[in-house]
Amino acid sequence: MALTPDTGTPDTGTPDTGTPDTRTPYTRTPGAVEAHVPVEPLACGRDAAEVWDHTEAGTLDEHERDCPHCGAAAADARGLEAMVGRLAQEPLVPPATVVDRVVGAVLAELRPRDLIPLDSPHGPAALDAAAAAAVLRGVVDAMAGMRARSCRIARPSSSDGRPGPAEVAMTVTARFGVDLSSTTARVRQMVLAAGEQALGVPVARVDIEVVDVFLDEPGPAR
Repeated sequence: MALTPDTGTPDTGTPDTGTPDTRTPYTRTPGAVEAHVPVEPLACGRDAAEVWDHTEAGTLDEHERDCPHCGAAAADARGLEAMVGRLAQEPLVPPATVVDRVVGAVLAELRPRDLIPLDSPHGPAALDAAAAAAVLRGVVDAMAGMRARSCRIARPSSSDGRPGPAEVAMTVTARFGVDLSSTTARVRQMVLAAGEQALGVPVARVDIEVVDVFLDEPGPAR
């Protein structure tokens, strides 16, 4: 699966390079990925999505192999690939008894839940929004220099009534001293790829708000 997004209009979001409290939006339109359009440049000027594609194809050039920003983006791509592989290999564990299944179904009906509709050829299907948000937070937590605080996922219907691409709003904390331009680009590319590869949900918009910084020291984060 190609990781380069398809969009009909240029990206108008501008990456943050200074103060932590900022939101940098990215929007793309749904559709098949046919042409390369930059997601957001890393601090070195390379496009994060292009680095991901080169990593997956094993065609990293000399700059991408030596650059720390490109190296971090390549590590993100490999980490997501490994995580998706582990999820695919995990066996499905059914409830031990019929009673467990019945009780679980009743409790599920009693709990109010936000559901994200899925595209399925086998009929209506949905994904629990809280579980989906936990997956995206987990992939961000696995990135060097970033921690996820909160994640909200919405999938509004399109004009024809079918589910449109998802919109993700995420708050994160960054390690003190990291380049926010590169790290937000990496988070955005990670969310775009994880939405499609891990959740099966196309993502059209990712809003990232850096709300705090932390130090690599024992004790509570500042």
